[in-house]
Amino acid sequence: MDTHDLSRGRGDYDDVLKSIQQPTLVIGIESDGLFTISEQYELADGIPEAKMIVIQSSDGHDGFLLEFDQINRHILAFEKDVLPDIYDTSVISVEEAEKEEELKATKTSLFGEAEVDITQW
Repeated sequence: MDTHDLSRGRGDYDDVLKSIQQPTLVIGIESDGLFTISEQYELADGIPEAKMIVIQSSDGHDGFLLEFDQINRHILAFEKDVLPDIYDTSVISVEEAEKEEELKATKTSLFGEAEVDITQW
């Protein structure tokens, strides 16, 4: 994770981001100390037509595993926006998903608490 370089072997980083043709949803977690929110904005700003979403979580990086409701809601809305023909034939709609029992994290992340403390240096 720490050595991953999106542009390795592909050329200039900004050019690599500009070359992405796929509709892109970038979800950042405000308290994430591993994949910082500024890095997520950088990706979204560099990818043409990317959509940036920020979710709130007190669990730092672990929020991507624990914030089911927020992440699911944004992914479903993005799918509906960029794939309306496919989405219309899917088994469950955004409205139906919202009517379903909300998923809730059953426990919090102890690491997330430490991560937030570490990122406040």
